[in-house]
Amino acid sequence: MRAARQAAGMRAVRQAAGMPAARQCLVSALGSTLLTRPVRRLAVLPQAALSDRAHHPFVSDADPAPWSVPQSAVARWEALVRRRREQFERLRGDNRAGDPDAYWRRRVGNYYEAVRGGRGSAGAGPIVRAALAACERAAAGTAEGGGPSRPDAQGGISAGGGGSVSPRRTTVLDVGGGFGAVAIPLARAGHHVTVVEPSPAMREYLDRWVTEEGLADQVITVSTGWMEAATDRHDVVLCVNVLYPIEAIEPFLGKLRSATGYACLAAMRTSAWEIAPAELFRALHGEERVPPPTFGDLCAVLGELAVPFAAEFAAIERDWSYADLDEAEEVLAETLLVAERPAQRRRVREWAAANLLPRGGRLEVATPDPGLDGIATIRPDRGS
Repeated sequence: MRAARQAAGMRAVRQAAGMPAARQCLVSALGSTLLTRPVRRLAVLPQAALSDRAHHPFVSDADPAPWSVPQSAVARWEALVRRRREQFERLRGDNRAGDPDAYWRRRVGNYYEAVRGGRGSAGAGPIVRAALAACERAAAGTAEGGGPSRPDAQGGISAGGGGSVSPRRTTVLDVGGGFGAVAIPLARAGHHVTVVEPSPAMREYLDRWVTEEGLADQVITVSTGWMEAATDRHDVVLCVNVLYPIEAIEPFLGKLRSATGYACLAAMRTSAWEIAPAELFRALHGEERVPPPTFGDLCAVLGELAVPFAAEFAAIERDWSYADLDEAEEVLAETLLVAERPAQRRRVREWAAANLLPRGGRLEVATPDPGLDGIATIRPDRGS
């Protein structure tokens, strides 16, 4: 059974080549990265290539195979997430383990200002366009439906009362929607968006943006994690750059499909690129950073679970700049897990001063192109 599921995963990744984009990708179905190359077809790397150190920037002489994990796609995903989380908790070395929102309190302001200030879409631009297209297709194929999504009395989510949905007005469920980088543009277009967001810091910025835009009738916020939210079906379900820390990936994806009426769009980076360089992480901690799962891993999981999907790719549009050296130190120190260590923070600041380039009144990473975002359009689970 496991062999059959792995074979299905390999076939699904091959089938993901059927996209119009000129720039496509070379996929390792069992590897941790989707290597971006301008090739005509998606090809699966042979098993021998997985032992080639050149394909794995996380491999060092001290640890010949830190990325070595089980070859079942689901087990591999779970192992990557678990090992990365364990490394994070071990190296962070502060007392924030009981405060899961501390991470986002430190970061959300920078991301929010980048999007509101027009310094890049934080990855949302192509994803917003894909989501708008899915909403239009869903509306065209839906004659009857509900009104805007509303939390029910138990804090769950339902699609609202009866009646017809006017063209181009669909119900959207944005799982882990953050401060609204995708939800707000969809609401502006007239779609009814419910954002499931457990982080109080993210919800604070989302509420601010909704109020400023006058979209209170279009955007509803649900203050729970995804697995705790009670949901009805929505036309379009979004899950944008949310899956990286999700260890129990199979039930998480299953619930996404169960909530989907027309299509679920799940987006992830195609590479394990990080804003803080690997050599600096290694110098600070004496070990390689465990990479997160990527879009290639998601494709393999979906294939192994026999979930129908189509893949497309878009250039990442994120802002990798900082207002000044202080902001760069703050963000990079948090990313490198040394925010509470003054001596190591000084090394981070020294690196930033030596390597960030002034451009447009801000400081930028010298090589800010991490590759592509992958977007999987997943079919709903009609059996649920």
